[in-house]
Amino acid sequence: MALSRIAVDRSRPPVVRVTLDSEATGNRLDEPMLAELTAVLDEAEATPGVRVFVLDAVGDTFCAGWALDALESAWRERIAAVGGLLTRLMASPLITIASVDGAALGGGVGLAAACDQVVVGEHATFRMTEVLLGLIPAAILPVVARRVGGHRAYGLALTARELSGPEAVEAGLADRQGGKAGLRRILLALRAADPAALVALKQYYAELVPAPAQQEELFIEALGRRLADPQVHRRLAEFREQGLIA
Repeated sequence: MALSRIAVDRSRPPVVRVTLDSEATGNRLDEPMLAELTAVLDEAEATPGVRVFVLDAVGDTFCAGWALDALESAWRERIAAVGGLLTRLMASPLITIASVDGAALGGGVGLAAACDQVVVGEHATFRMTEVLLGLIPAAILPVVARRVGGHRAYGLALTARELSGPEAVEAGLADRQGGKAGLRRILLALRAADPAALVALKQYYAELVPAPAQQEELFIEALGRRLADPQVHRRLAEFREQGLIA
């Protein structure tokens, strides 16, 4: 039986807390991780009384992005699944919170950015690393742009600049510092609010600032052009030899 990539805490309703628990892989978004996250989100949305979905992680890495194995075969399905999960988090009737206290890399930046609130601890960093690998952040760039603005998101992707937690808050990529204490303050504020009003507010915000449509064909076309370049595969192979990626 395959080991679970996540741990789920349902002991403190109305909150469901989901912890990425695959430290050995850097909590990468591989097929099992994506499937488990989607399933637990489905379950949380279907459970009466659940209103908040908290996402955090074990280890020094919050999420190292989408897994880069199987680039010869399964990458289309994987990038579509990543885009689908980000869309689900933005559209969910639950209030979604990412609690980041490690490195968010590549798709991990998008995973956090898709949540309604992002709280950072002292070890949090954010970096879109795709251009270093010869790739582009096709699925996550629209999600990051929704938070920080189009040109700022483009610039962060273009330069692969790393943001600390405080810098991410200043840029609008995160909402609050303070780690666990900051998360508690958000949860207390949400508990004080009328639950129906929170749902209505999220729906209204989605109408004012629509979430980017999942453009699977565009993602695949853009990444396909990069993956058709043999130099990209040589670059990825070099990174693997150096132990920098799995």
